[in-house]
Amino acid sequence: MATLRRWLRLPASPIEHSVEGRAFVFSGFVVAMLAIVVYGQDYVVPVLGVVASAIGHVISYRERNRKRGFWRQAVLAALVFGALFYVIADSSLALFGGVLPQANFAILLVAITSFDLKTRRNCYSSLWISLAILYLAAVYAWDYTFALLAALWALCLVGFWIASHHKRLNAELQGPARPVALMLGGALAGGLLCFGLVPQPSGVPISPLVISLPNFTAFKGGLENPALPLVQLTGDPSGATTSVDLHFRGRLGDAPVMYVRTGAPAYWRGLVFDEYRNGAWTTTNHGYREMQPYVAPRFLPPAPPDNLGTFVQTFRVLRPLPGVINAAYPIQSLYAPVAALREDAYGTFHTPQPLRPGQTYSVVSFLPNLTPALLRAAEPMDQEHLDSYPDNYSVYGDPGSVSARAANLAEEVTRGATTEYDKVMALTTYLQRNYRYTLDLPPVPAGKDPVDWFLFDVKTGYCEQFATAETLMLRSLGIPARLATGYATGDYDPILNQAVVREHDAHAWVEVWFPGHGWVPVDPTPGVSPLAATRFPSHWAGGGIARLIPHLSIGAPAAALGSLGVLAVVPPAIAIALIAVLGYAWLRRRGWTRRRRAQPGESELLRLYERLQRRLSRRRAPPETPLEYQEAMQSVLLAEVTRAVNEGVYADRWPTPKSVAEIDRRATAAIRR
Repeated sequence: MATLRRWLRLPASPIEHSVEGRAFVFSGFVVAMLAIVVYGQDYVVPVLGVVASAIGHVISYRERNRKRGFWRQAVLAALVFGALFYVIADSSLALFGGVLPQANFAILLVAITSFDLKTRRNCYSSLWISLAILYLAAVYAWDYTFALLAALWALCLVGFWIASHHKRLNAELQGPARPVALMLGGALAGGLLCFGLVPQPSGVPISPLVISLPNFTAFKGGLENPALPLVQLTGDPSGATTSVDLHFRGRLGDAPVMYVRTGAPAYWRGLVFDEYRNGAWTTTNHGYREMQPYVAPRFLPPAPPDNLGTFVQTFRVLRPLPGVINAAYPIQSLYAPVAALREDAYGTFHTPQPLRPGQTYSVVSFLPNLTPALLRAAEPMDQEHLDSYPDNYSVYGDPGSVSARAANLAEEVTRGATTEYDKVMALTTYLQRNYRYTLDLPPVPAGKDPVDWFLFDVKTGYCEQFATAETLMLRSLGIPARLATGYATGDYDPILNQAVVREHDAHAWVEVWFPGHGWVPVDPTPGVSPLAATRFPSHWAGGGIARLIPHLSIGAPAAALGSLGVLAVVPPAIAIALIAVLGYAWLRRRGWTRRRRAQPGESELLRLYERLQRRLSRRRAPPETPLEYQEAMQSVLLAEVTRAVNEGVYADRWPTPKSVAEIDRRATAAIRR
């Protein structure tokens, strides 16, 4: 047991005397605080943390040579436990507002431990905690300027390392400017090259970890569909509604609504409507089921056949939104930091209260394989294939709300199409080519049906009118369809894997039932792809670092490895070999071999040599030999101990423990004099 403890025990860390090094440690913490303030919009705790940390650094430097006092250690330990209580209470009960409790805990930890930064290892620990804070800030970093903060923190780390080692050598803090510039330039060029050339395979999520503002309000009463900014809606003053009226449409601005970090651009679906009467959409099925905040895959429908994998989306809400989980469908699993969720009859998830700015939720979605060839080969819906009909087909296939003129137009446009897919695409293409998209549209005249007015009078409209017209015309052909609402992809950045969704991205499209594939999104709005199928983007033009930000998918999917055939064993073999080599090197580094037994007096002499170095003005630098160090320090006792050490190391003549004790006694007496 003693051998194990000695093997696991870390070597003693020297006291950090470098003022410059400590300044770099504090600067790294300030950089992390700046990231939290700018991106996390958390102000109180970061400011208090910076002030407390500055005071703690001053006290730690002034008292670095003093022995740690019991009561100070006890107070600091009590404060750490208090910070731990804070993060637990704020994360689970939101007692302190629920604003970034994880980051605030790390900030408090740095502020508390800054009063006890005695050794070099303590300073490194403070730097690593500030790195964790910077990592948490990356959850909310949605632009390229965050890279500047990350680079500043890296400079603080390098600066501390250089300053600390220069202090040990009693050298000034300076370095060769040209080689350092070449090194940094080469590293930057190599990083940019790898960032641009390394491909990014699709990822498999391993957990729904989300850093967010919690909301613990429970559901009250029945389920109501909340208001969307897409159209003017009927409902009570709280925004709850059961219908979407096409006679009116509100103005949409350019203000961001939410950020979406995603591995693939998609339509973010919200509410679905299935019944159209008198110019308004409603829902016929008001059932729902209660769900926990984390919805596991076993509670959701099975994976689509021949799907292309899964991808993660992390949504950060920027303005008050209805309590609807917008996401790419079909969903494999999701997590939202609320008390509970409700899933309606159409697969949409609802929260108890409207979503607040700062809330974040995470969704894992399937990527269906929706190619024209597969959809064209879907089995027809007829009396011989009754099992291929969707539930509630009497509503989805109801042609009663379609005017005769619209039904005749649908029949004429799809004449010659043989499969369901061909009919859908013929009608979609016709609407995209012969009608114009505009938001500058007067209200629908009184007594006019919005669909007929759009198809035969103005022939211009917005997305809701395009989607409604196609939905009703498809139903007149016996093809089940319904209206889906939500948001388009937004401004997608394939390098950072994120999208900025704005008010004007509010959108409506059609979902068409294909046997064997379920509800397939189709978009008749001009200027977009008719088959609104999600695809993984190409990441050859930018990849790398963005994948390390929280909530992004991790690892390569089994499908990617499986596509290599026999060669699929090569990547795992390389990984295993690399782990084995690194493990062997680490064990060799730790000296995992049969150790030579120490001679009597050897350990005592080496400990005395270490104590003498601590008592002198500086320690021996790594490049110095013991004789060079002795000549530089000009100490008689050091000369005697150095001679004994050299004889022991090179001649294996170690002094007896009694002789070492005598030298130690003389050294102690000399220091007291």
